Amino acid sequence: MNSTKKKPTPALNILGLTETDHKILELTASGFTSKEIAFKINLSETAVDKLRGEMINKTRSRNTASLVSFAYKFGLLKV
Repeated sequence: MNSTKKKPTPALNILGLTETDHKILELTASGFTSKEIAFKINLSETAVDKLRGEMINKTRSRNTASLVSFAYKFGLLKV
């Protein structure tokens, strides 16, 4: 039986990032605002900002731009 759910990459597992974190990361890299992301994934804007902040801390990034750069560099996001 084929599952349509993507399996987390090893980097996601090592960093402790969830599928929701990954979706926020993908949408952030695509240029969506926190408000737009919140609407798309059915969370509050505050929750999106909080989760993004936690990802910045987990990856030891300085800001959102460096978080996205980190994600591409380590294969969390594909071009």
